[in-house]
Amino acid sequence: MRVVFDTNILLSAFLTQGGVAQQLFAKAVASHAVLSSEYILQEAVKKLSGKLKVPEREIGSFMRYVRARMTVIDLPEKVARIDFKDPKDIPILQLLEAAGVHYFVTGDKKLLELKKHKQTLILSLREALELL
Repeated sequence: MRVVFDTNILLSAFLTQGGVAQQLFAKAVASHAVLSSEYILQEAVKKLSGKLKVPEREIGSFMRYVRARMTVIDLPEKVARIDFKDPKDIPILQLLEAAGVHYFVTGDKKLLELKKHKQTLILSLREALELL
């Protein structure tokens, strides 16, 4: 199964040692293909360095950690046009389609309201922990 974690879940997995997000991430990496995109990873770096003021050394550690455990997908040049109320989420929805993702784990309420996008089930952290 292919799984993608939204930025907020990746950050939670990195910042909360022994937390639910970290447990889920470890479980998914052990038994599924975990994918991401440069868009998601750069959004994570922005949040870590900006709002959260995490030192660069720790951000580097985070990036090495996730890149070693995930496959980073580049979107093809031609991707399906998607209309969605939050334009920042469109590259994520395009990734889900292009990579044939089975599960997308997020805390974003607008995305969770979709419940499904094409072939991808959109799950909360708790739902994913039960399902994966």
